Amino acid sequence: MPATGCGSMTAAILAERLGGESIADGVIRICRDIPLDSTLGSIDLATVHPTPKLPGEIRTHQLRQVYIDTETTGLSGGSGTLAFLIGVAVVKDECMALTQFLLTRFAAEGMLLHSFADTLTPHDRLVSYNGKSYDLPLLLTRFRMQLLQQPFAGLPHLDLLHPVRRLFGHGWENCRLQSLEQNLLGFARVDDLPGSEAPAAWFDYVRSGYGERLIRVVEHNRQDIVSLAVAHRVLARAIEQPRAFDVDPFVLARWLAEHDETAARELLQAHVSSLDADGLRLLGHYCRRAGDWLHAVAIWEKLAATGCTESLERLAKYHEHISKDLAAARRCCERLPQGAEYDQRRRRIDRKMFSKQIKL
Repeated sequence: MPATGCGSMTAAILAERLGGESIADGVIRICRDIPLDSTLGSIDLATVHPTPKLPGEIRTHQLRQVYIDTETTGLSGGSGTLAFLIGVAVVKDECMALTQFLLTRFAAEGMLLHSFADTLTPHDRLVSYNGKSYDLPLLLTRFRMQLLQQPFAGLPHLDLLHPVRRLFGHGWENCRLQSLEQNLLGFARVDDLPGSEAPAAWFDYVRSGYGERLIRVVEHNRQDIVSLAVAHRVLARAIEQPRAFDVDPFVLARWLAEHDETAARELLQAHVSSLDADGLRLLGHYCRRAGDWLHAVAIWEKLAATGCTESLERLAKYHEHISKDLAAARRCCERLPQGAEYDQRRRRIDRKMFSKQIKL
């Protein structure tokens, strides 16, 4: 059927323009294979292999990574907001297989949700960007309202927004997906329809059949998902090669230490020449816990030379209890500020020194 009205188009023509097909009255499915021999900004898409592994993750290669993003009728959530476009992608040997489900009339929401649910398996892991706070809760609400069984039970979920904030939140102006694209992937979108305009574009189509902007929303969603998949791998590379991606070793070490303190200590030792005072204190802490007194003492002495009270106290404790060099411990105590806690330590060391002299 031809388009009707000024700039309007039927669902069939919209599906044709999108390269998709109508799978039900009110639902268009768009399938697209994106070859992995192409690039996104400065990144080869082939880098999405092998399955990325972030700190603390185990056996992720046994799960199928399902990259997911939605476009919705509003950004505030709630029962009045629905997902009119759901996009998912999985990485295969030679391509990224992308499937998008587009709703063109309110009454077909149940069919859209059902079609989307059929793409998931019990062996999947969801990967999203802010999906734990927004996309997934909204989808769960829509499944409940349509009296459909939700497909997410038991599926692990990695929200990449959280590791991005941990690694780069202190240095970037914000951690939105497009900031990630520009700062991490070397990619800037051209003629992209902002996500904030997606609700109006969808309502324009539902009310008047005007689909030009809705086509751009579908392309925006496609780009979000491709960027998400590539960013997953690049984050893993940034952890493996922090210098190449300007990752703060102090920030990364704190994350690594939650799962592998040895790896955190080795990372800081590899960057010791560039660590600030906070990084050195953290390295000293890990060396002490590992019983590496040689490096711990060297770090504390370097910090103590700058007047670091914590390091002076660490040195005093070390010489009192480990090296048994009471004279060195007393010299450290003399540089500590006045106060009941430090005075008590000074008196205790004086008593030990006096007792040692009596024995001699």
